[in-house]
Amino acid sequence: MPSKSRGLRTSTGCLTCRKRKVKCDESHPSCRNCERVQRDCVYAERTPTPRRPRALSARDVDVTAALGDSAPSNNETELGSVGIPTLGSEPVEPLQSWPSFPAEPPELTESILPNDDFFLDDSLFTFGESLAPNFGPVEWYDLLAEDAINSMQGQTNSNRWNFDIASLSRRQSPRQSVALAGDDDPFGSVNVHTVAIAEQPWNTEARIELKRLELTYFEHYVSEVAPILDLFDPAKHFANVVPHLALHNVGLLKSLLAVGACHMALSQDQDVGNEATSQVQPDTPASSSSASSTPRRAAEQLYYETLQYLSQNIWHQSYTNSREILVTATMISTYEMFGTAGNPDHSNWDRHLRGAFWIQKNAGASGESPDSLQRAVWWAWLRQDIWAAFRTGRPALTIHQPKVPMVELTSEGLATRIIYIAAKCVQFAAAPKQGDIAGYIEAGETLLRMLDAWKSLLPSSFEPIPVETGPTASSPSSTLEAKPTPVWIHPPAHAAAIQTYHFARIIMILNQPTTGGLNTYQTRFKLLRESTSTICGIALAQQSQNSPSAFVSFQAIYAAALCMETPDRQAEILEILRSVLSISKFPSVSILDELVNVWGGKPN
Repeated sequence: MPSKSRGLRTSTGCLTCRKRKVKCDESHPSCRNCERVQRDCVYAERTPTPRRPRALSARDVDVTAALGDSAPSNNETELGSVGIPTLGSEPVEPLQSWPSFPAEPPELTESILPNDDFFLDDSLFTFGESLAPNFGPVEWYDLLAEDAINSMQGQTNSNRWNFDIASLSRRQSPRQSVALAGDDDPFGSVNVHTVAIAEQPWNTEARIELKRLELTYFEHYVSEVAPILDLFDPAKHFANVVPHLALHNVGLLKSLLAVGACHMALSQDQDVGNEATSQVQPDTPASSSSASSTPRRAAEQLYYETLQYLSQNIWHQSYTNSREILVTATMISTYEMFGTAGNPDHSNWDRHLRGAFWIQKNAGASGESPDSLQRAVWWAWLRQDIWAAFRTGRPALTIHQPKVPMVELTSEGLATRIIYIAAKCVQFAAAPKQGDIAGYIEAGETLLRMLDAWKSLLPSSFEPIPVETGPTASSPSSTLEAKPTPVWIHPPAHAAAIQTYHFARIIMILNQPTTGGLNTYQTRFKLLRESTSTICGIALAQQSQNSPSAFVSFQAIYAAALCMETPDRQAEILEILRSVLSISKFPSVSILDELVNVWGGKPN
C-alpha cells in the first residue's frame, strides 16, 4: 500500500489564537498575543495522536458516506468540487452549491507574518501501473517508444518514415558517434563535422550545421515558442541558452526543431481555418494527407528521429543525468502538449509528463536547483503539469518543498512561487475529502493563508497601471453584470502571476469543504467575482495580446468560466476564451464545447 503523507502542518496554539486564526507562540501560561491584548489564554488538552489530513491523491470518494450520520445538511456542509467535473465529482448546479469559508479573512498582521511560509509536507504519488517507484530515464524512453510505435503502426502510410520503426524499441549499446546515416530527406540527418568527445559521446564537439528548412523551424522556435516557456524566466534560458546547447546535441536539436515545426503547423491550421477538420493521431500534431503540409510532416519526422536518438544514447549514464536530456524531455512534452490542440485526448501527454517528473527527480532538478537551466526547465515542466492535472483531475506531481522563505524572494522569485502554490491547490482539489473532513477544512485554510501571504508580500510592480476612467465607467466588481475592464500589469510575468493567483484561489473556493452559512456564502461569491473580473481584465489588456500571456490567460479564464451562472455572463466569457484561444492556439477548440456542456446548455 502507498505510504501516507504527513499532511499539512497544523496549529497547536491556544484556543483564542486558533479562533482568531493568528499565529501563536504557545507560551505558557499565557501566549504573547493574548497577553498583549489582555485576552484570556486557554489551551486545549493535547490528544495522543494529532489530526492530520490524508495523503493527497485522485481517488473518487463519497463525502456524505465518510461523514456518516453526523453529516450536516446540504446547506451546512458542502464539498467544493462542484461545477468542475474534471476535478473528481459529478457536476451540480454552480453557484447554488458553492462551498464557503470563514467570513472574516485572516488577520495578516499576526497570522501571516512576513517570515512565515506554510509549506506542505512531501507526498508519495501513485503514477499508475505503468510507472514503478524505480521509474527512470530508460523506462521513460520505453514509454515514449511504445506510444510512438502504436501511433505509427495505426497510420495507413506508416512506411513513409526514413528509418525502421522497430529500431525505436531496440535496446542498443551506446554508440561511439552520434552521426546519423544520411539520405536525401532534409530531415533524415544533420551535418556533424566531428566525432563526439570522449567525456560526452552523446554530444558533438563542433556546432551542428542547419539546413535551410531546418533554420526556418529553428527561428520559429526561438521567436514564437521559447517566449512561452520563458515567460517567468528573466534570463530567458529557452531562447538564449537552449538553442546553443542544441547545436552540440543531435537529439535536443531534433526535438527543438520538432516543436518549432509543430507550432508553425498550428499557426497555418488556424490561418486556413481547418484545425477542426484535420486528421490527427493521439497526442501528436495533427497528421494531414496533404503533401503540402510541410511543417506538420517535418514535425512528425523530427519527433520520431528524436526518439531514435534517445534509443541509441539513453544507455550512457552521463547522458541520463545531463542538462541535455532534461531539456529534451521538456521539448517532447511541449511537442505533445501542442499536439493536443488537434486532439483533446490528454492521455499520452499526461503519462509522459509523469515520466518527465522522474527524469528531473533522477537529475535532482527543482525550482531551487543551483543550476539556473535546471530551475528554468523545472518551472516550465510544472506549468504544463498544473494544466494537465487540472484537466484530468489528478494531483500535480511536484514533491518539491521550497526552502527559501517568501519574504526573502525577489519579485521574480515571487512570480514563480505562485506557480508552486497553484500546483498545491490543484493537488488539494484532486484529494478525496474522506474521513477527517475537519482536517481537510484546516488544510484548505492553510493553502488560503499561503495565497494571502504571497499576495501581502507583492511589490508595486504586481499592481495595475493606473488609468483614468470616464464618469460613466463602473468598477468591474461593483455589480455582477458589469463587464470586466482591461487591466494592465507590467511586466507580463507579473500579470501572469496575478492571474495564476486568482486561478489558484478559484480552485480553492470551489474545492474546500465547508460548514456553510449565509455570510460565508456571500464572502465566497464576492471573492469569485473579484477573481473572475481580474483574470478577464488582464486578458483583455492590449499588452496581453501575445502567445506567452495568452497561454496563461486561457487556463485562468477557463477556471473562471466554471463560475459563470447566467447565460449573459457565460456568453461574455466564452467570447473572451475564443479570442484568447486564437492567440494561444492551445488547447483544442473542443474544450469550449465541453465548457458549454458543463453549463448545461448553450449560452446566448
